[in-house]
Amino acid sequence: MRISIVSSSLNTNSRSRMLAAMCQTGLEDKGISVDFIDLRQFDPPNFDDDKIYSSEVYLSSHKVIAAADAVILASPVYNWACCSELKKFVEYIGSTPPDGSLRGAFYDKIVMFVNAGGLPHSYMAFASLATSLMLDFKCIISPYNVYVHDANWVEEEKLDDKRKARLSKSLDVLIELAERLQGRSYTSNWEI
Repeated sequence: MRISIVSSSLNTNSRSRMLAAMCQTGLEDKGISVDFIDLRQFDPPNFDDDKIYSSEVYLSSHKVIAAADAVILASPVYNWACCSELKKFVEYIGSTPPDGSLRGAFYDKIVMFVNAGGLPHSYMAFASLATSLMLDFKCIISPYNVYVHDANWVEEEKLDDKRKARLSKSLDVLIELAERLQGRSYTSNWEI
């Protein structure tokens, strides 16, 4: 099994990146292979629905997400939503070239969201992106997502016990969903 983690914050001291790293450690401790994509190193050209599909950044990222059994999307919360860098990544890697040579990489993926915010009431910040992934790419969104706000951090880089337990359970649920759905008989494409 392979799980991809996308860390979307560009902030040097990002808490969502810390959460993404905790997910990586938690999965690797369970024997799961992890591909970690840090969007600080993702510098694509402007999306033109043409030349982008032959760019190395598109091809390499598309390959990683397409090969994943599940994907963890880690994002800070800005303006009550996931950050724009994550949405940009989904648009890039999810899109299908006009010639149909590749299929959007997010189709049929199992997705878990990990968000870091400042206030306790932004826990649904991932909802609009989750809806888009479900409707556009037929993703299965894990019912166990992780939201961590300022009061959940003990010291600077450790989670309180309640959030640690939520992170662990969320990873277990993601693994179980991925295992159970590996043998699916269907594949999706753009359809309404």
